[in-house]
Order: sequence, then C-alpha cells, then structure tokens
Amino acid sequence: MDREQVRSLIEQVAAEVDRRLARRDGSQGRRGAHIVLLPAPAAFPEELDRCLTQRYGGWTMADFSGTMQNALPPEQLERGRLLALASQAETVALAAPSVALLREIAAGEDGTDLAFLVIRAILWGKKVELLLDFDPPRFHRNSLLGQVADALETLASMNVETVNYHRVQQYERLTLVTEEAVRQAARTVDKTVWCSAGAIITPSARDALNETGVRLRY
Repeated sequence: MDREQVRSLIEQVAAEVDRRLARRDGSQGRRGAHIVLLPAPAAFPEELDRCLTQRYGGWTMADFSGTMQNALPPEQLERGRLLALASQAETVALAAPSVALLREIAAGEDGTDLAFLVIRAILWGKKVELLLDFDPPRFHRNSLLGQVADALETLASMNVETVNYHRVQQYERLTLVTEEAVRQAARTVDKTVWCSAGAIITPSARDALNETGVRLRY
C-alpha cells in the first residue's frame, strides 16, 4: 500500500468516525440545536439518516414510531418536554409527515402534539423544515396532489423549507446558484435546481427563477 492509499484510507476512517460521533447518543456537539420529529416509520430510514447527518451533524430525534436508533426514550416524548426542547432549538424538522398532518399544520389546527410543536416553532420564528420522501407535486385541482400542493404552498408562505431526503445523493447540489444554472434548468423536464444547505442565490438568479418558474430543491 503506497502513501497515497494510506492517506485515502485514513481520510475514510476519519470521516466514518466523525459520522458515528455525530450519531452517537453521548456526543452532544450541536445536537440540541436541531430537533427532528418523526411521526411514523420512515420509508427510507438509511437515506433519512444520511440527510440528517449532512444537514445537521448532530440532532435530537423525537421518534414516535419507535424505529430509529439514538432517539429520545418514550417517557420523554410528552408535549411539555418536547416543547422545552423546541424552544431552545435553532431548527425544528418534521420528517416523513402524513398528508393529514401537513394539512392540519397548514390550517393552523394544533390539536395534536406534533402539529402543536411545529406551529409553535413557526410562531417563534424558528427554522422549520419538512423532510419529505417525495418532490412537492405540481398543483392538480380537486385531487390528492392538489391538497398536498396547497398545504406545502401555505407552509412555504410561513417560511417553512421543504427538503426531499429521498435519494439525496442523486443530484449535484450547488453552493452558488447563478442565472445560467436557472436557465439551464428551465430547459429540463423537471425545471429544478438542486442546492446545498445555505446555498448563495445571486440576484439575477432570483429574477430568472421568477421568470421561468424553475424550482429550488434542497
């Protein structure tokens, strides 16, 4: 094994150690800065885990499905405890929500614990993210897709960010979105620009987005 191979192996091991430390229950780091609410089992748990690692590094998982590792114990999943955690967090993320829960939150109905927590985070001006396993549908009037599109559009107007965690590695994610990138995307079928978290969007790119109808996805 030559020196370059040794260095590459060391880098791979170091990256894996960092990833495991971020997930390990005892590694606090910035875990408290990000709370993830999981109402039901994720359809793609490994991809969700990768997405969380990439976006947050460390996080607190409130798993109501009982399927994820390193989550809060069941006795800590009561409203008061989670409300306290959410009040201190920078980011409140809702992962793999049902359509019913999306509509409930969009309508401002906070009768359930999860809807209450997300709506509270919105009112507090927290960074709120929806981690979905599908792309937001185009509007289809009087259909299920239309209901989903309406709910997501309403939540977007409240500064809620939508992220597709499913197969997050498939797309090249830009750190700088330019007008040229937008106009190139406008010539594609899905009319989508994939961005990394915190991507810079130039003023001319924003104008092009409004002009072309291209969507940004994170």
